Amino acid sequence: KQCINAEYGKQWYQRRVRGLLKCLGHITRRGDETLAQFLKRITHVYFQEKNISVIENLHECANLSVLYLYDNKIEEITNLQFAVNLTHLYLQNNMITKLDGLQRCSNLNKLYLGFNKVIVIENLEKCTELKELHVENQKLPTGEKMLFDPRTLMCLSQSLLVLNISGNSVDSVNELACLKSLTQLVSKDNKLTSMKELQRVFGSLTSLWKLEMEGNPVCSKPKFRDRVIIMSPNLAMMDGKEITDTSRKFLQNWRNMRDMRKRQSEQDILPPIPNGSSGEDAVRRNNTNNKSPNNSGDPPAQLYPTNGRSVSHNGTPGSNGDLFAPQNSVMWTAENNRNNGVQKIR
Repeated sequence: KQCINAEYGKQWYQRRVRGLLKCLGHITRRGDETLAQFLKRITHVYFQEKNISVIENLHECANLSVLYLYDNKIEEITNLQFAVNLTHLYLQNNMITKLDGLQRCSNLNKLYLGFNKVIVIENLEKCTELKELHVENQKLPTGEKMLFDPRTLMCLSQSLLVLNISGNSVDSVNELACLKSLTQLVSKDNKLTSMKELQRVFGSLTSLWKLEMEGNPVCSKPKFRDRVIIMSPNLAMMDGKEITDTSRKFLQNWRNMRDMRKRQSEQDILPPIPNGSSGEDAVRRNNTNNKSPNNSGDPPAQLYPTNGRSVSHNGTPGSNGDLFAPQNSVMWTAENNRNNGVQKIR
């Protein structure tokens, strides 16, 4: 019986090895090479579409760097403690529910997890070399949305360059503001609505040059694309369309002109004269407020106090030959006459 079991175990191991050898692509075993030496030399393993439910029997591939496991039935990321040299891991279209089991994969550069069942992006604190994270289109329960562990994001803040979170009902990206090195963000078909939030986040992502936002409610806001281009100075591609230097300069000039007009409009509004103030006080305030031109392009009408008297902008005297004099007991109102620039006083 022991002999039978030993023989069965040997046959089972040989079948597993033959199955592994079929998935090694172009690598072949040398004539004088032992099996252990050959497995140690393997760097790429192709296990996609193999109906695999458990990751196992790869520990002898000590130099494994690229592992293809997409289109299988894997529910859990396990048995990768040996994979300290792993740089690329492809796990799309499986049944994974929790992001775990990658604590020893400290050299991982690219992680593909699209079309699984992951709700929380977590447990990647040890993957400090991760540059690309693709977690798009998770098969989430109704009413659920993808969440981000702040500890994980902070640990990835200096390394992560590409992030794909499309199709995950994400309604806030505030947590992503810490990803200072991020150059590409793909967040299509989510539930983002706040323009102010995007302004805060994109203002922090100074290295961002590619952005995809189609399918979010916020995209329907007026001049959405123009506003995003202005708030992201290094953005070069948005929703598949290039952003030229000419269009960026035009939008920046348009914003500067709008802000200048807004400031001028605020300065042209004269405050009411408080009770107890004299006419000369009002004149001084008027002189201060009208230092910049008004919106119409005409020079502002001004009053100039002279020895207790007040004179209009063009110095027109009164009917008795004297200049118009202020009176302490009356209220003063001023209005710009666009025809001759004279400020009338009554």
